Amino acid sequence: MQRAAARKTLQKNIPMFISIRVVPVFAILFFIFILWIIVVSDSGTPNFFIDGVRNIPYGDKFGHLSLYGVLAMLVNLSLKSQQRKYFGLPFGCALVLLFALVEELTQAFFPSTRTLDIGDVFADFMGIYFAAWVSDRFSRRKHT
Repeated sequence: MQRAAARKTLQKNIPMFISIRVVPVFAILFFIFILWIIVVSDSGTPNFFIDGVRNIPYGDKFGHLSLYGVLAMLVNLSLKSQQRKYFGLPFGCALVLLFALVEELTQAFFPSTRTLDIGDVFADFMGIYFAAWVSDRFSRRKHT
């Protein structure tokens, strides 16, 4: 009887343990993926992935929104112990917002291959704020 109860408790806690360990790894890997996209875009070399996204109407904007939104969600989940808010955002989302702003502003240094586009900045913000909204909804649901 005790073995069955212990097994049930272990099975219940394993997904939580895995998520605690796996989510930060996914956040780091996803950040590296975004860095790869930035480097390839800054270099101006042709790339089937980036060229494919550019061929979709508003693909660039959707890419910004989804990439930064997913990154913000992953970083937020990784830093869930940080409850402070910055600019009305959870700490993880604020970090991603800072990174997005710096990345967009650095495009001024690559005038031949990149352009600072207010639409990209807006899409970054929308993705990050959507991640913050989803995080807020899930944390409220947990506490009720």
